[in-house]
Amino acid sequence: MARSRVPTIGFDFGTSTTMVATESEVVSLGRDGRTRFMPSVVGHDATGAVVVGEEAELLDVPIFSIKRAITADRQFVRADMVTHTKDVRADTLMIALLAEAVRRATEAGVPVRSRGAVRLGCPAMWTGEQRRRLVKIANRAGLPVKLDALVDEPVAAGIAWLAGDTAPRPDRFRVLVFDMGGGTLDIAVLDVRDRRDVAVLAAIGLPQAGDTLDDAIAADLESMLDVRIDALDNPESARAELRREARRVKLELSTEDEAPITFSSLYFNSAEIWYTRERLEAAFTRQMDEAMAAVGLALRAAKLTERSPGTIHTVAHAPIEKLAAGVDVVVLAGGMAHVPYVRTRLAELFGPTTEIVHAYPAADDRSLVRSPELAIAVGLAQADHFGRINMYRPALDILLECEGRAGAITLYEAFTPLMDQGSLRRGSSDIRYVRTARGLSLPRTGTGTIRVVSHNGSPVRSTLGGRSLDGFPVAIDAEKFEFSLYPYGRIRLVDAAGTHEGQFEDWHLI
Repeated sequence: MARSRVPTIGFDFGTSTTMVATESEVVSLGRDGRTRFMPSVVGHDATGAVVVGEEAELLDVPIFSIKRAITADRQFVRADMVTHTKDVRADTLMIALLAEAVRRATEAGVPVRSRGAVRLGCPAMWTGEQRRRLVKIANRAGLPVKLDALVDEPVAAGIAWLAGDTAPRPDRFRVLVFDMGGGTLDIAVLDVRDRRDVAVLAAIGLPQAGDTLDDAIAADLESMLDVRIDALDNPESARAELRREARRVKLELSTEDEAPITFSSLYFNSAEIWYTRERLEAAFTRQMDEAMAAVGLALRAAKLTERSPGTIHTVAHAPIEKLAAGVDVVVLAGGMAHVPYVRTRLAELFGPTTEIVHAYPAADDRSLVRSPELAIAVGLAQADHFGRINMYRPALDILLECEGRAGAITLYEAFTPLMDQGSLRRGSSDIRYVRTARGLSLPRTGTGTIRVVSHNGSPVRSTLGGRSLDGFPVAIDAEKFEFSLYPYGRIRLVDAAGTHEGQFEDWHLI
C-alpha cells in the first residue's frame, strides 16, 4: 500500500552511523566517496565551531551517540572545548549532523529534500514526544518530514529482510526482529501474510545496546590495566581511548577468539594486553540476560494484541519457551548482530526449529552490500511496498473538546504505548492505557465531544456506544470520568451517562 508516488528514500539516523538508501542502492555518504555511512559523531574544533562525521572522530574527546539524548530526554550534553567544557544543546548538534548528511546525499543526486519522499527511522521505544522532537530536528536540518514518515527501526529491518528473502515460506508466518545497534535494543514481532502484508503485533525497546557493551568492556580493560583513571592529568581523554579500544576489540572478536590491545604511552605506559572472546561474553552476560527478558516481553505483548481467548491471564503466566515456539524466523539487525554471543543466546531461547538470519538487503542486487548495519536504511526505502505497518501503536491523537473551554484535552497522544513493560513483567490482569479525571483538568460538569486526529492520513474506523468515536458526545463528570484503550483495540469510556464500549477495527489484526 504505497503512501506516495514519489520514489521512497530511507534515512537512517543511527546512534553510531547515518545512512541513506534509495529503492535500488545504499548511497555513499562517506567523505572518501566510497564508505556508505557517515559517522554519527559530533564535537567542536579549536575555534569552537561544531564539526561532524569523520572530522569529529579525529577530536581528542568527540561526542559519540548524540541520538541517545532523545532516548534519555536530555536537552543538553557536555561538550569538550579547547580550554574548558560546557553544556550545549543536543538538538543543535543533531541538526548540524543531519544537515551534513542531507548535503552529502543531495550532492550524490538523492532528492532527500523532496516533500513526501523520505522515510525516517526511530527506535521502537520512543514516545510521541520523542518522535516529534526528531521530526522537528529533521525539519531544521532540511528534511521536510512529518510524523507519518517515521517507521520503527526494527520494523524497517524486518522489511529489509523480507524484501530480499527468496526461501519458500508458508502463506503466513511469524518473525521476531532483534535490532541491537549502538544506543538501543529494539524488538518487533511481525505477522507476515502473503509476503507483503506485514502486521506489527508488538515493538518494544531498551535504552542499552552496543554503547553499553563498550562501557562494560572499557571498565574491564581499566581493571586489567590497574590504573586509576581519575588520578590521571586528563581522565576524559584516557576514558575516550579506552572506549575506542573497546569498540575496536569488540569488532575484532566477532571473528577471532582473542585480540591484542596496545595503549598509548600518554596514559597507559604503552601497555599491551590480550582480550578474549570469553572475557567479552562475561562482560556481556548481564546485558544479554536483560535482552532476553525484553524478548519475552515483546512476545507477551504480541499475544495480547492477538486478542486470544483468556489472553491476559494465560499470556501473563505462559513460559517464555512456549511463546517463543510460535516464532518461525528471528532476524538480526544492527551492528551488534556481528557479536557471536547474540546469536548464541537467541538460539538457546528459540531452539533448533526457529531460523536465525541476518537482516541482509536484497541478495540479488549487487549494489547492496550484505550487512545487517544497512538493513534499516534499506527497509525504510522499501517500506511503501508493504502493507500494514505501525498498527500496534495508534498514529493518532484522541482529544476531548469541552463546551465553553478553549483548547482541547489530550486523552491519547499518538504513538504512546498501550501497555507498559512494568505491567507485562508483573503479569498484570488489567493491561491497558487509561486516563482518569485525576490526571486531567476537567470541568466538574458539562458536555464535550471526542475528536480523533490521524497523523498518517488513513481513515480511522472506530466506534463507541454504537456510533463513531470521532464526534462522540461526552457527559462530563470530573469524579467518574475514565477513558481506556486496550492493546487489541477495545475502547472504554465512563462518563456521567454511564459506561460505553467500542472498538478500533484496524487494531484487531489477527
